[in-house]
Amino acid sequence: MVMAVKKKVVKKVYGPYKGSEENDGRKIYVIKNGQKTTSTNAARLDYKKATGKSLSKKTHVDHKDNNHKNGKVSNLKATSASKNIAKGNKNRKST
Repeated sequence: MVMAVKKKVVKKVYGPYKGSEENDGRKIYVIKNGQKTTSTNAARLDYKKATGKSLSKKTHVDHKDNNHKNGKVSNLKATSASKNIAKGNKNRKST
């Protein structure tokens, strides 16, 4: 009888790196999980690490004070994508 041995895939996180101009230079992390490579913004990963909560793709992490350089966990909150986008649009119109 032959048994398949499942290899343990090690997840490695690199960064934070400065993001592109398209995302206003917000910091990102690169995550390598076996053959798969993805990226996520720093606020999202920091929030997940601090709270232990898993977030759906539809959930955004919002900066309460609108300062994206303030990455303190106390300044981050999970919110729906639609609320976060609406908040961004409102702030953009007022400036």
